[in-house]
Amino acid sequence: MKKANLEAVDGKSMIEDRNWENSLFHEWLPDEFTDQVMLELEGVEIEPADRADASDQDLSRYSASGQPAETEAQIMTGSTGHGKRQQNAAAYDDTSIVAQVKHYRLTRCSSQLKVWSVVVVVSVFAVSTLLYTQPTLADTVRSLFAKDSYVDSGMKKARETGLVQISGASAKDQGYTLKVNELIADSTRMIIGIDVFDAKGNAIAGDFGLQDVDFSIFDNQRGDIGAVPFEVSTGSNETTSRIEFDFTRPVLTDKLQLSAHIRELRLYADKFNVEAPIKTVKGDWRLNLEADLTKAKEQTLLTPIDKTYETPSGLQIHMQGATRTPSGGSLEYTTELTPEAAGRALNGKSGFHELKYHLEDAQGKWLGDNREPEFERRSKLDRWSGKTHWFYQFNDFAYDKQQIRFVLDGYIIREKSEMSVVLDPAQTSAVHPVKFEDSGDAYLFKGLKLRPSSNSGKMYATIPVSGTFSSPNFTQDIWVAVDENGREYSMFFGGGYTTDRAGVIEPQEDAGYFVDGLNQMPKQLTLKRKIVNHLYKDADWSFVISQTGTNGVILK
Repeated sequence: MKKANLEAVDGKSMIEDRNWENSLFHEWLPDEFTDQVMLELEGVEIEPADRADASDQDLSRYSASGQPAETEAQIMTGSTGHGKRQQNAAAYDDTSIVAQVKHYRLTRCSSQLKVWSVVVVVSVFAVSTLLYTQPTLADTVRSLFAKDSYVDSGMKKARETGLVQISGASAKDQGYTLKVNELIADSTRMIIGIDVFDAKGNAIAGDFGLQDVDFSIFDNQRGDIGAVPFEVSTGSNETTSRIEFDFTRPVLTDKLQLSAHIRELRLYADKFNVEAPIKTVKGDWRLNLEADLTKAKEQTLLTPIDKTYETPSGLQIHMQGATRTPSGGSLEYTTELTPEAAGRALNGKSGFHELKYHLEDAQGKWLGDNREPEFERRSKLDRWSGKTHWFYQFNDFAYDKQQIRFVLDGYIIREKSEMSVVLDPAQTSAVHPVKFEDSGDAYLFKGLKLRPSSNSGKMYATIPVSGTFSSPNFTQDIWVAVDENGREYSMFFGGGYTTDRAGVIEPQEDAGYFVDGLNQMPKQLTLKRKIVNHLYKDADWSFVISQTGTNGVILK
């Protein structure tokens, strides 16, 4: 219907209509479609307009869809044709044999034409129905799968297996309506798309900051309602805001309830000019929707992995299992520090630690790793046993399609440290740096610089640094600086750094440590690292994840 209404005021096509036409009909009708239709119509006599108008009124009054014929005529031609039907009725009053024979021949030809017309209309209707009953097609405009959207491999798989659900949840306030059209949900994550419409029903570019919305997800399992922990991230295409919820534990229920309370909208001239919202609107939008996980559970594969390994430096690992969901998958395992390692760790047996590993195929090709800035938020410590349970979610984990090998690259233990180095500001420079080597790190401190703050004008101290950092968590190390009078200053890292696939970390030219509170040049400065995220690379362990398993979310 949108395509049939391309002409607007002054006979010019609307930009939005052209976008709809390009998006909804692009690449869906192959080049052979016209040839096929014309082949089917070969041999059918197409009556001129004046002859076709003489068809039987009773046969032409209603279309195959049960709607009055003028309704279809309006859609196809833009006219109602009431006058023509009145002329046809008058023609039937002629009772001569010649007129009746002519009427019979015209009726037969016209009826044959109507049959073929119905076939064509039904075919076009079927195609258009297919489009509108599959709003997850990548060519639709307001969709998670629009051409300008970020769509990961797990989302594509969920769409291919028919797991994109239509919600229809909406909320209206201040003249703006928020609607949730599509959602994807399984036991590892949920993704929804939110569109913004103005008072006239036009889709507009708008989104919201996470600080202006409260999300809650609940499961309903065996009559008990419980909150589901998650991490949330956002993104958008030209019209649809994409909200992703990555669960920090597996969901073992059939249904999820999501509640969103949005308090402020940000409106833009277009979604790609997010630097300058043209308007912000305070309001109260409450969206409540339900996700059905039953179909996703049927396509979820559980593979137990009963494997254990103890590293040379004191970390015990017990793999529990792998889960492949339609939108990705997850690995679950537990870790525990040995008594010897707990003695080195900050906070002892409950000290923080994590694995560093990657996945590869049968040919050794790298498939991905577990680098995740907030990875520790996917862990849970059992204080009674001292074990930490890990649940790590992947957006691409199709090990049912190919062999996948788990390879342990290393592990990090956050440990206490008393390693230090003395820096003489008068003697240290980029040409003559001070070396610091410990726990696999090789730092070069290149002097001490005092600079005025551009905001307050007060002096602050920086220590340029180069070299290599072994641990990806090096920014969480705790450093202090102590001057010749015993006064202690806290330090923190600033600037950029690069990390390659092998895990080698190198600081960029602007990298260095800021010394908080130091505003005059000391005679001597001792740099102490009190806490180190020690990366160990002494492990040698790998295994192939089995391609068999049990369907569902709970082992039978």
